[in-house]
Amino acid sequence: MHEWSLAEAVIEALTQVMEQEGARRASEVEIIYGEMMELELDILKFALEELSKGTPLEGSKFTFNEERASFRCNSCGHRWDFRQVHELLPEDLWVSEPDGGRESPIHFIPDLAQALMVCPNCGSRDFEVESGKGLRINKVILEV
Repeated sequence: MHEWSLAEAVIEALTQVMEQEGARRASEVEIIYGEMMELELDILKFALEELSKGTPLEGSKFTFNEERASFRCNSCGHRWDFRQVHELLPEDLWVSEPDGGRESPIHFIPDLAQALMVCPNCGSRDFEVESGKGLRINKVILEV
């Protein structure tokens, strides 16, 4: 559940910004997360709510926007998306869940994408992640 550690990092970063700006609270926070994070948004929202209790962030409105993942091969120029990544991952790399479901290994370690993927067009491992990786605080509305 990397959602809890991400929530802790967001709360810590926001707390630092609020202290630097002399803000008493943050009324709104917009978070952009990459599709490759494969976040469980309900867990992240719950974690943010719980971790902000008793802090100046309690009651802040958190909004989330997903940035779609896209990839570009440096060898042939082909572009592809995250759906194709899942189609190309070998079955034995998927993680079985107790409920019978399965999780992509990229969910747990997004940087594995570079090691596990190849260009679906030419087979090259020389590609760039153009978008859809990581998490960032995009906007904060502070009250001073």
